[in-house]
Amino acid sequence: MVLPFTSISLVMAIVFFATLAFIMWRLGLVTTTGLAVSGSGSVAASVVVVSYLLMLLLPMVLGVFLEGELSVGQIEYSEDGESITVNILQTTMSDRELEAELVVLQSGSQVWGSTANVTIDSSDGKGEMTIQVSEFYSSNALPNSPYTLKVTIDGKEHTRDLTYSTIQWDLSQWTGADALTRDITGVDGIARGVVKEDPDRCSGDAQNCLVGVVMSGWAGLDTGAEYPARMPFADFTVEAVLMEGNDVAIDYPTITVANTAATWDSNGGLFGSGSGYWGDYGSEFAMGGSVFDANFGKYVPKDEFDSAGDYGCYSFIITVTQEGSNPLSDTSYYEYSTSNSNDIWTSASSC
Repeated sequence: MVLPFTSISLVMAIVFFATLAFIMWRLGLVTTTGLAVSGSGSVAASVVVVSYLLMLLLPMVLGVFLEGELSVGQIEYSEDGESITVNILQTTMSDRELEAELVVLQSGSQVWGSTANVTIDSSDGKGEMTIQVSEFYSSNALPNSPYTLKVTIDGKEHTRDLTYSTIQWDLSQWTGADALTRDITGVDGIARGVVKEDPDRCSGDAQNCLVGVVMSGWAGLDTGAEYPARMPFADFTVEAVLMEGNDVAIDYPTITVANTAATWDSNGGLFGSGSGYWGDYGSEFAMGGSVFDANFGKYVPKDEFDSAGDYGCYSFIITVTQEGSNPLSDTSYYEYSTSNSNDIWTSASSC
């Protein structure tokens, strides 16, 4: 343990000179009248002083010849993708404190710059600097806007691509490109009608009736495909509502998503379990209800609608919001009708 207002170098210097004085005193080279450096005392004093000078100079000489070349090692991401660690490597005889200039570029244009101090530990030849992703994040790295880190240290510039480092979760492995792609650009939604024979929920002459709906949402990276790609490091909230004309049929609780972990108020089981994962294996998320069916999963039954549940046109609106960005929304339409004693729930272009 080092005392306050001291350093390793100061402590070592005190120890060095204290041991030198002790040895000279034990050899009788230090008397009450001063240093005994005449006659045989001068020879002993010279031997002691020269020995201690060699002890001082040897590490310096070895450091000149044995000090390795400084390099920038692997870039490591934290598990939540919120920070990166830059490893600085050099074989050295003593601890070194250096200043590094850091620059992050996206598609060749600088988005952030700073300086940082790094200490290389002589015991393992390693030093590290940590950068918060929020300090430099500008926009999605995917599909073709990669990030690059430039580190200038000891007068030399080192470049590292921030998109290829791996991030390991329990069952998944991501890359730096995934961690640096967190702005939702694609949103979609669908409400599927659950039509089947169910005497407890059917009424009238319908042989197969609409007993409920299964609502699903997609949120992720728009790649031009039918549905957006998953985005495991995005944080967002989702509002979803099924409308019967101008009346609210289902107002689903707000879903909050952070690093694929989704939570919402299940309202005692009326809206599924209250927790799940969005964006781990795909960008789709089923918004469960209170009734389970082997073919449809958990759905919201029609007799729990806040509206009348009559035949007519329905609309499903899903809205995704991220801090600092404009909300993204998708609206889909459905026609609920009957034919030949069978209820029909089909997609429509509008209401």
